[in-house]
Amino acid sequence: MSSNFTVQRVCEHCNGVFNAKTTVTRFCSRLCNRRSNKLKQRNNLMVDVDLQVVSILERPIKQLQARDFLSVGQTAKLLGTSETMVYNMINGGRLWAVNLSKRKTIIQRKEIDRLFEDVRPKVAKVEEFPRFRIKDCYHMAEAQARFDISEAGLYNLIRRHKIDKYKRGWFTYVLKLDLDRIFMPNLYTCQK
Repeated sequence: MSSNFTVQRVCEHCNGVFNAKTTVTRFCSRLCNRRSNKLKQRNNLMVDVDLQVVSILERPIKQLQARDFLSVGQTAKLLGTSETMVYNMINGGRLWAVNLSKRKTIIQRKEIDRLFEDVRPKVAKVEEFPRFRIKDCYHMAEAQARFDISEAGLYNLIRRHKIDKYKRGWFTYVLKLDLDRIFMPNLYTCQK
């Protein structure tokens, strides 16, 4: 229904200001109307294509998740890592696998799930060991300064000698006795 008044409106397609004869007019011309409809159709088509691409890309992962036994390559795809990383986890004991032949290694799906059960490192707390007091321990920076060793060197030494670490707050502690036995062996051999 047309009227004898005009209203200034903004075109939804080109954002130009125009005089409309009704309050519900959305476009300044028929050309803007057609272009807007074409753009809407194109966007709807692109959304459909994007959904198809996503479903095609997710299909192999879903197939891998459904399998009970996976090869090293399939495990790497599932975890999003390289095959070398999977072999490193197998050799390091974090992931259990079976060699069926010289060139075929199989990993059970539940072993992969087990990786994510508890990923937090298990560090004993000083509160769990009441017989040890803080004054009987070195914290890491103190041990580095006392024995003039780098941080990496100290941690490698602790790991190599299987020395227990204790965590309290921000600090990690090691018993003074354990480190003194390593750095000052003469002191402990003479006492025996």
